[in-house]
Amino acid sequence: MKRLLAATFLSIGFAASASAATLVNGSSLQNVINSLYTNAGTSTLLAPNVNLDQHAPDELWEISASGGSVATIIIELAGNASTNKFGIYDPYTGRSVQVFDGSAGGGDQAIISIMANGLVKVNFASTGVYFSGNLFGYYLDGADRRHYSEKARNGGSDMMVAFQGDGDTIQIPGFAAGPWSPNEFILAWEDLSNGDRDFNDFVLMVESVTSVPEPGTLALLGLALGGAFLSARRRKA
Repeated sequence: MKRLLAATFLSIGFAASASAATLVNGSSLQNVINSLYTNAGTSTLLAPNVNLDQHAPDELWEISASGGSVATIIIELAGNASTNKFGIYDPYTGRSVQVFDGSAGGGDQAIISIMANGLVKVNFASTGVYFSGNLFGYYLDGADRRHYSEKARNGGSDMMVAFQGDGDTIQIPGFAAGPWSPNEFILAWEDLSNGDRDFNDFVLMVESVTSVPEPGTLALLGLALGGAFLSARRRKA
């Protein structure tokens, strides 16, 4: 039974890890992340590799029990920087809330909160938009269309990669150096559907969030576990 369960989790885990995006021009994003280490006097040898160390799953998220998530823009290198917009959306209803507009730039911050009744607040102000709950995805309005953290909404294309903190000391320009905590993630975006795949067009850090598996993955896990238990019962009988 243990071997069967282990195989089940291994197969599901492999499916999640296989969703990593390949950065065709990853050196630019690598330089952006390395600079956060250099700013803090930390060796870049500790920095995540942009192709090998992507966090998964990275499509849907929840705000932790603190009730608010701070989003901080690290850098925006896109030619469409003045028009790109960033926000969150409800994966069930499609409702969305803009967090940053095209005038935002490096160092700008916003606090995102989802109340018990689903009301979304940005910087403690009501947006008048209600989500189904605490589950949400991120989006970037690029030059050609809206890009989502969920690949399926992009026609199967991965337009965002994420990197999770592991305690290394880093420094975002303009802010004091500090530990990159496990509940903090760097989100790096490609802003064009047929772009150069460098994922440096819009880079920010979000904190006090946790990534969660896609509902479909959870259903797959339930089916797999159910099948494992049935198989084990049959063998025992």
